[in-house]
Parts: sequence; C-alpha cells; structure tokens
Amino acid sequence: AATQRPLDGAQISVVGTDLGTLTNTAGQFQFNVPLGQVILRIRRVGYGSSNKVVTVTPDAPVTADFAMPQVAIGLDAVVVTGTGVATERRKLGNTIATVDASQLRNAPVQNVSEMLAAREPGVSILPSGGLTGEGARIRIRGAASLSQPNEPIVYVDGVRVDRGGGFGDFVGTGGGGYPSRLDDINPESIERIEILKGPAAATLYGTEASAGVIQVFTKQGSRGAPSFDFMTEQGISRFPKNRYMPNWGFARSDTQATRLGQFYGTTVQAFVPFSRNVVTNNLFETGYANTFSGAVSGGTSAVTYYVNGRYSHDDGPFGNRRLGPANDLDRFAQGSASIVILPASNVKVKVNADYVDRFHMTPSNNNNIYGTISSAIFSKPELARCYTGGVPTGQGSCTTDGNPNSPLAPGNPFGQAAFGTVREDMQEEIKQDAKHFTGSVNLAYQPVTQVSLDATLGVDVVNQVSTDFAPFGYNVDNLISLDPDGYKFLDDRTRREITAEAKATWTTKLGEYFQSTLTGGGQGFVAKVEDVGEGGEHFPGPGLEVVGAGSSPSIYERFLSTVNAGVFAQDQLAYRDWAFLTVGGRYDRNSAFGKTSQGVFYPKASISLQPSSLSGWNSSALRSNFSTLRVRGAIGQSGLQPGAFDKFTTFSPLTSELGPGLAPSNLGNPDLKPEKATEWEVGSEIGILNDRAGVEVTYWNRVTRDALYQRQYAPSGGFRAVQLSNIGRIDAHGWEIGLNVLPVNRPEFSLKLFGNAAFLHEIVTSLGGSPPLKVGGSYPRYRNFVKEGYSPYALFGAKLVGPCSLRPAGATYACLQPGQNPYDLNGDGQFDTDADLLAALATPRSLSSLLPIRVDENGNGDFLDHYLGKSAPDWAGSFGFSATMFKNFEVSSLFEYKGGNYTITDLTFAFRNSNASIGRNSERAARVESTLLNPTSTAQQRVDAAKEWLTLRALTPYDGLNQNENGRFVRWRELGLTYNVPTAWASRRLGLRYVSLKASVRNLMLWTPYTGIDPELNEYGRGAASSDLNGIESNFGEGIDAFGLALPRRFTFSVRFGF
Repeated sequence: AATQRPLDGAQISVVGTDLGTLTNTAGQFQFNVPLGQVILRIRRVGYGSSNKVVTVTPDAPVTADFAMPQVAIGLDAVVVTGTGVATERRKLGNTIATVDASQLRNAPVQNVSEMLAAREPGVSILPSGGLTGEGARIRIRGAASLSQPNEPIVYVDGVRVDRGGGFGDFVGTGGGGYPSRLDDINPESIERIEILKGPAAATLYGTEASAGVIQVFTKQGSRGAPSFDFMTEQGISRFPKNRYMPNWGFARSDTQATRLGQFYGTTVQAFVPFSRNVVTNNLFETGYANTFSGAVSGGTSAVTYYVNGRYSHDDGPFGNRRLGPANDLDRFAQGSASIVILPASNVKVKVNADYVDRFHMTPSNNNNIYGTISSAIFSKPELARCYTGGVPTGQGSCTTDGNPNSPLAPGNPFGQAAFGTVREDMQEEIKQDAKHFTGSVNLAYQPVTQVSLDATLGVDVVNQVSTDFAPFGYNVDNLISLDPDGYKFLDDRTRREITAEAKATWTTKLGEYFQSTLTGGGQGFVAKVEDVGEGGEHFPGPGLEVVGAGSSPSIYERFLSTVNAGVFAQDQLAYRDWAFLTVGGRYDRNSAFGKTSQGVFYPKASISLQPSSLSGWNSSALRSNFSTLRVRGAIGQSGLQPGAFDKFTTFSPLTSELGPGLAPSNLGNPDLKPEKATEWEVGSEIGILNDRAGVEVTYWNRVTRDALYQRQYAPSGGFRAVQLSNIGRIDAHGWEIGLNVLPVNRPEFSLKLFGNAAFLHEIVTSLGGSPPLKVGGSYPRYRNFVKEGYSPYALFGAKLVGPCSLRPAGATYACLQPGQNPYDLNGDGQFDTDADLLAALATPRSLSSLLPIRVDENGNGDFLDHYLGKSAPDWAGSFGFSATMFKNFEVSSLFEYKGGNYTITDLTFAFRNSNASIGRNSERAARVESTLLNPTSTAQQRVDAAKEWLTLRALTPYDGLNQNENGRFVRWRELGLTYNVPTAWASRRLGLRYVSLKASVRNLMLWTPYTGIDPELNEYGRGAASSDLNGIESNFGEGIDAFGLALPRRFTFSVRFGF
C-alpha cells in the first residue's frame, strides 16, 4: 500500500470455497464467483492479508480493489505441504517455510538449488564445487540417518520426483561436476516452494520423510485474454584466480637450472624456488551463458492455461580447446504446461506437465589421479620438458617446430611426475543426455460446502545416458599408461515412479466457538530403477567411438523396485479462530520391510495459539509491545526404510577356471524395519511496531531410534560383508531464528532488512556395540568417522608430540620439555634438542628422512585416533536487504555465513605441501625443501626449515596432521539491481505491459580464514558416492577439499517484458 506498486502473484480466493486465482503482473485479477454476497480474501508472502465483502449480481461485473501493506511477519499465508488440506500458517504448530519465486526475480538464480540457498534457517544447500551444472546437496536440520539418504524427498505439484544426481553406477568423474535431477525443474515455471523441516511437520508423508520434504508448485494461468511474457539473459562466469596458488619448484643443479631457463625463457638458479601459474593460465577461461524464456497464459471462466518454454546454454569457465575437448557445459530445453478446467462451480481438474531435455558435460576432476584439475595442481615446474617430436618454445610449451603458435607436440610442459599430463587428461570426455518428464492430474470436487474430495495421480520418468570416452591414442604426450588405446564406458539409467493420492476433508462447526477440519486419505508410490552399464577398452584403431569396438568388454546391471503405501488421518480443532489443536497419524507399509516387520504407525500432534487475533487484543496492554504474538509446539514421527534388497540373503556370481559359481554376498535380515525419528519443537512469532519488525524463534529436538547401521556378523558363516541392522541412535537439537525489519516503507523508498541463523548439535549416542565406520573405507586420507559419542561428522587423525605445559594433569603420554623438538634424527631414543638438530643437519638432508614423532595420547597403540574437530558447523545462516528506490529501482543483496567448530580437510594442500612425488610444490614446501638440499645452506637455516616442516608434514603415516583448518566463512552470495520501466511509458511507447532490466552478480566475494581453495568445496558431489544418495560417504563425507574448482563469480544481465 505504501509503495503504490501493482503486485503480481497475490492469491485471491472466495472464503469457504475452492475458487480462486492469482493477480497478474499489473496487479489485476478476474474470475467467476457465485451470485450473492461473498467474502474475497487476498494473500501474498511478505504482505498482510485482507478481506473484502462484495455482492455479485448477474447483470454486471464487480470490481474489488485491495491495498496490501508490507509486513515483517506473515502468518496468513496458505500452505499445503504436510497439512492434508490448504491451511494458514498461523493454524499450524510446526514450522513450514515458503520460498516465493516472485520475490526472487531480482536475485541471480538459475535453478532450484539456488532458489533455496540461504533462504531459510535450518535448510542448508551444499555446493560441492564450481563446475557448470554441478548439483548441490540439501540438508534440513542435519542428518537424521546414519546409512539412509539424508536428502529430503521432493514433490512437484503433488508428484514425487527423482531427487538423485550423478552419472549412474558405471560412470564417474572423480567426485565433482555431478548434475542434480532437481535442477531439471524449470525455474521460470515455479510459483513457490514449500519446505517441511523434520518429522514433526512431515508425519503425513510417512516413511522416507524424516529428512524433510520439499514441494514445488508450478504456475497456473488466470482468466483473461492471452498474455505473453518473455525473458532473455546473458551472462559470463569466471573462477576466482586468487584462490589458486602458483606451482613452485626449484632446480637441483646448475645443469638443470640452465635447461629450465631455456625451456621457460627466463633465468633459473639452482636451489632458488620459482613458480608458474599452471591452473589459472591454462585451464581457466571466461564462461558464457545465454537463456531465453517465453510464456503464455490466460483463459476463460471454464479453462485457464499456462505454458512456458525455456532454453539455456551455459559454457562454463573451465576449458582450453588447445589442450583438449574436456569442458564444463550445461544445456537445457525445458517445457512446462498447466491447464485448469472448471466443468462446474464445485469441480476443478488440474493437469500439469513438465519436460526437460538436458545435455551435461564435465571434465574428470577432484580426487582423481587422472583428473584434469588434480594433474594441474600436482605440476612441478622443475620437471617440465619436451619429449621426442617436441621442441621447446622458450615460453613453457612444446610444439612441432618451437614456434609457440604451432601445433602442440609431445612433452610434459607443466611438469607432471606421474599418471599423465594435463593435455592427456583433457582428451577424456564425460557427458550425459537426460530426458525428464513429470506429469500429474488432480481432481478436486466439493459436493457440499463442508466436504471436499481431492485425488492426484502422477508419474515421474527419467532416462539418462552417461558416457566416459577417451579416443584411441589419447596418450598424446606418451606419459599416461591407463588404456592408451582408448576406452568408452556407458551408463543407461531409467527411473520411473508413480504417485497416487486420494483424500477427503470435512469441515464442520462444533457449537458456537469450535470448528473441526477432518482429513483422511491414502497415498502410494511405486518406484523402479534400472541401471545398465557397458564398457569397452583397448580400441583397435582410431575413429572408433562405440563401446562394442573395445577388445575388453565389461557389463553391469542393477534393478530396484520398491512399493510404499500408507493411510493417514488428521483432525484440526479450532477454538474462536485463535487456538488450534491438530492430531493425526499415518500407517505405512513398504516392500523393503523385513518379513517379521509389520507396518509402522507415525503419530503427530501440534498446538498453535495466537492471542493477537483475539478481538480484545488491540485494547490490551500487550498490544503496545506486540502487534502479533503466536506460540506453538508440535511433536511427530517419521522414518526411513532400508534398501530394497537389504532384507534378503543374496549371493554374487563368481568366475573361475573351473566354471561359474556363487559367493556369499549379503547376509540378509528378516527383522529389518524402518528407522523411526521422533521430533518435537516449540516456537514463537512476534511482531512489533505494527508488524514492521518480526522475529521467529524455534527450538527443536530429534531422536532417531532403530537407526540402520552396518554391522559385522561372524565371518565364519561365510558372509564377510557388513549387514544393515536396526542398532543405532542419533540425538540432535537446534535453534532457528529469523528476523525481518521494515525500517522505511514509502512510495519513493522502501527498505527491508533480514537475517536468520540456525544452530545444530548432533551426537551419535549408540552404534549397538559396533565399531566406528570411516568415510572412504580403507583410503587413509579422509579422516571423517561415524563414532559413538561424537558428532557423525567427527574427524580423527594424527597429532605430534606437544609441550608438557599443555598436557593435562595426570596424563602420562609423551611430551616435550623446553628446548626439545619432536624429532629423533640421531636415533638415540630421545627427543632432539636444537644442538642435536644442528649436528644432524650439518649436511644436506632430504625431507623424506625428517620424520616427526607422533603422540599416542590414550596409549592404545593407535596414532590416528585423536579428535581433530568436525566437518559440520555449529552455526549457519544469512543476512541481507532489499530496497525499492524512486519507485522503479529495486536492489537486493544476500550474504551467507557458516562457522563455529567448523573444520575443513584441506587435502589439496596436504598433498602440495608433503607428497614427495606429486607434491611439495607449494611456496613454503619448495622453500623448505630447497633449503635442506642446498649445499650452501647453513646448519641453522636447515634447522629452521626442519621446524617449519613440522607444520607441513602430512599424509600417511601422519593422516590428519596439518590438513585441517577453520572453515568459517562469509560469502557475498547475491547482488541484484533491477530497473522497472514505468508501465505507462512502456505501454504508450512500446506497446508492452511491462519491461524490466536486471544486472546481477552471484558469489561476488568471500571472507574466510581458510587458506585452501574454497571452504564450500567437497570431494563428494551430489550422487558421487551413491546414485541413490545413501551410505556413509554420501551422508558424512563433508568438508573435504580435494583438488576441486572454486565457486565462480557469475555476472548476468537480463531483460523481461510482456504484452
């Protein structure tokens, strides 16, 4: 009302009916209502609701105008997810978050993951890296399971959709660049997203819902002549080069120095470190993106429609065509349609369809010895050279004739010590073609005013074909030994899921003050996954690109089918429209339950009290302090079922010279049942200064019992593999706080400030007597463990012997007295003094011979079991502002932060600092090693270098040492500026309803004490560890910075217009 601007996306409804529509971009609406006197109600997120009584006659249309005040706290918004029936937020005892897409038009968002990022406390969007099209992982209130997926289940218009990601079971990249199926959803077609944060809210979704529920609602048309909306966007993206340190090295002799000087065309001196920017100068470029979108909507009193088409092509900032075809690219062709049919005033039929054809390409990456980025990071400049057929250019490259502009020739210009050159790794192409369809039909029937019936039938189908291809002779530099004759691996994954739901709602008055809303129904899902992989290695010659051309074939096949069905009921009792008591539950059966496990029942209950809605509130003493006040509480249960085959005893095929056979595989457990998570929460919403400032506070507590955990049974029975059993327990609690303030709200200038914070504390309280499990299994570098008594994200590893002054009283483990060092270079069994080090380092000595002494604090003989922190922060949240200036300019900004006992494993620099063959190429490591090897160094200089080596030494047998850092950060996530051309000018001069111009930036700046590449990098991308998103690596492989690509800055400019 204060800004006097038209509002689109506002919900207009007739109270007591299912009739309603949305306002268009001009703030207008039109729809049929029953004759006589009716009450119209208007709502929109961020604005106060309003009612208006109108009288409709058959001879003339009725006009109703609404002025909507902005509010900092909105309890009148209607939500659907988890409530059984459309319900106002103020009536619910549990939290439910809503992300309104219309409020993100000024934000630089391109997909569902970015729409959700940093919007709601307790909802964490975890990007794993900066490759174009790379999907993010989602966590809501931490981890509810030890072994099953901790990703929320996702619905689109009432249909459960594929929430997975990756390239299937038979194709991989090394960990990064994995696409998310959630990002297949057309962002231009989204109206809003509703989020249930835990079992207390998600009970009616039953089994699989303990990690939360996300439901996406797509746009619908409104009555009126066809209206057309178009958008075009152009963008560029760049990696932040300052996060990548140069590759350092040094010549070990004058002869080598002379050769290197000629190779690089510069002066190189023996034992004087020099550097080259291998990563930033050779693998980074400017990415270009363009997006086009068009939509048409309209309708009559009987039918409304909305149709959208979107095309996006994003060629990201990774690549170098001169080195090879490897690239990061994401291309979409998306279509969405919604039709609403009103055959009668009490019948509504909605048909929704969404389709995407997506092409995705990414390089080999992350913790992969043949990865493009890891090879570049491992480069050692002193190893650079040309091979036979290559001539040095004097500029750090090898060509056919020494001319820098001539074709590249065999060589090792960046200095790879092993595995392959960057140019060879760049020959590998990893691609995916995906087709994704989601469709639904919804029928709503209201036979009488008090009763409504609703049924939904839908299907979600995904077919993705992924390939990993290296051509014959891709060993262009004659270094790589992995199938130099080429290979191709193909993965064909198809997933189909059918959703069916039917429910009935009966609303009735119970006397003068009470009203009951009773809902009951059933819901079922049938999901099938087929994954077939084929491989062919050792092509006989060039030009062959099909799997069957390989002389060494391999085949893989997996099939899963699960059925889940449940019935639910809920009753909400309202007292004088200010007190609301809700009780309900769901009974579930799932095909994955063991034979002895019957169905499971999940109950729920909640209460909401809003005294500020009482008629006497405005005259009470509290009104002077609180314009809105609500308190609430809820308790509920939900679960997660085991895998489809976990209950079965299975055998795997075995080949031998004597013929085929069988080997024991899965022991099986007929007693398997779902995990059960019980959560309760209490909270309050407070509005002050006439709701110009609002605070929302929630405390929650969750206990997961019968948690599924891998247990080792007696191997004497022949089954050596671990078996899932219901033996674990996880306890968690947290706080969620949200603040919104409207300090200025005038026609010429309005300002909204916002911030939120979430605190999380999790403990594994029981593993049923089973030992801890380690992320990555036997791979020693990852130090993430699931261990009883600790956070499920706990880190354990080596520590060096420390000063006795820091040893706790009563402890007896080894410690250093003043003047001692954690070395024993002379082998006398005592800690070396400075004098001992001077004597031992009187002559040059290699770093590999300097072995610091580790400590065993608990005396159990395990030097790698010291607690080093955890990879999940205590606190996470966001803050920012949005403003309107001079009526037509809109500015918005968003910052995201994480911190508090937050530890990142910097495996990248652990290798760069310590590994003798493919590392020791950081500035400090090169300087330390050159000092120790330089014959002209003094003994004291070598002693100083040896002491610095204590802060660099890492990796086996020191895994966990010198590889963990504080990961807290603040990131300037979004900045947007929009100019809305005055509507009168746009109409008069251009014949358009509206025109808007937007410039925006994403990931503008980063503030962090973390010295690695990026605190948001993670080795395991979405679906990288498991295409089903389950398992310890998917759940707790967090905070591992392993040779990834930082989040890029993205600059975009877009134009929107409609007519």
